[in-house]
Amino acid sequence: MNADTLHIASFIVHVRPPQLAAVAAWLNAAAGCEVRGEDPAGKLVAVVESLEECRALDLIDRVQTRPGVLGAALVYHQLLDPATADEPHEGA
Repeated sequence: MNADTLHIASFIVHVRPPQLAAVAAWLNAAAGCEVRGEDPAGKLVAVVESLEECRALDLIDRVQTRPGVLGAALVYHQLLDPATADEPHEGA
């Protein structure tokens, strides 16, 4: 683990609508993860922050085994210095 790098990743989860709330609650309970968008038709956008690169990929693997989940895919990954992560960045 490289404590000098903060990994921020987002992914989309396609869920059967009846399980949407349960999957969103499960993601929100996962360490470092937050659901930032939700479509009642069955899509969730989740963001995970971690000092461990594999955290987002592990979470994607685990969410795909949840009841009602049809699929999940990484859509964004950024590396930041943890000391300056909350400061405005060029292009942000």
